[in-house]
Amino acid sequence: MAAASKSDKVPKGMQEKFEHITAITDAFAKEHLDEEYAQLIRFATAALCRKRPSPLAKGRDTTWACAVTHAIGMANFLFDKSFEPYMSAKDLYAGFGVGQSTGQGKSKQVRDLLDIHQMSPEWTVASRVDDNPMMWMLSVNGFIMDIRNAPLEAQIQAFANGMIPYIPGHKEDSAEFALATMGVSIQKGVQPESSPKTPPTTSRKKGKKKTKAEAEKLLYVLKVSIMEGPMTEAFMEQNPEINRILEIRGDQTLSVLHQALFKAFGREEEHMYEFQAKGVGPNDPDGDRYVLSVAMEDSLGEPPAGDVAKTKIADLDLEPGESWGYWFDFGDDWWHHIQTLDITAPKAKGKYPKVSQKVGKNPPQYADWD
Repeated sequence: MAAASKSDKVPKGMQEKFEHITAITDAFAKEHLDEEYAQLIRFATAALCRKRPSPLAKGRDTTWACAVTHAIGMANFLFDKSFEPYMSAKDLYAGFGVGQSTGQGKSKQVRDLLDIHQMSPEWTVASRVDDNPMMWMLSVNGFIMDIRNAPLEAQIQAFANGMIPYIPGHKEDSAEFALATMGVSIQKGVQPESSPKTPPTTSRKKGKKKTKAEAEKLLYVLKVSIMEGPMTEAFMEQNPEINRILEIRGDQTLSVLHQALFKAFGREEEHMYEFQAKGVGPNDPDGDRYVLSVAMEDSLGEPPAGDVAKTKIADLDLEPGESWGYWFDFGDDWWHHIQTLDITAPKAKGKYPKVSQKVGKNPPQYADWD
């Protein structure tokens, strides 16, 4: 998504509330973060002010300032020591004078309302746009690929449609370059009918399906990372990254993948779960949802795409580099990001699924908050 879609405009009735909250976040960002964070937090606060009714109308300004900052921080790996700036969630809560449980709860509310998750294209700070793969993965003529490797015409169309922040190689003059090269006006974000060239079709929709029989014979290498869940600050500081790399056959189902993840993360009690695919990251409302049999008929909104017990990995039509999601326990909300690292021919021998690499300890399924 293009950054231009963001705005700090708010309804008149919420202007005072917006100014109070952003005065707090601006001061906090100036002391602990940077201007990029400050601006993105302002955009998020404005987006909440535009909600009808706005959740910011009730509650302490400091609590909401903490919640929005925490939500944007999670999207940009603020709590990961390998990134700059870095700040622990514990210090963030303390900096606003907000309790951990209150901060976590309000942050989740903000993330749910604005669909914020790690690597969200719309909520990535500008300096990390180049390193965010979700910003550049699009479907070109039916094939999922990094748009930076696509034909120039496709890149221009994607930029004109607001799907990427700039044309690769033309970060500072994308609009002028698009107009001079193909007659594409960026004023309205669309391509005029008089364009001299017909660019390839570019979208974030589903790619071209493989032959099912062929896909079922392949081996899928997946990296599954815990994005969030009920973990103590001490545990997160000791384990800033928690992921498992596992291999699974294309003819095995999503329920088999769930069982492998349940064991890989050392969980004890079963709960409801679902997988999400073909969206812009986990929990995309436009993505396909694969649920338990009992949820097939009871689901609200758009009907699920399939039953986890009947849907095979090959049915997802995955591509290398593609990201999707796994949600376990609808009460405690363990959110996972799945990245398809590779799709390869199966090895001669081996029992699947199997875990090939572990990073971070298994978080307790039920944290001890005392």
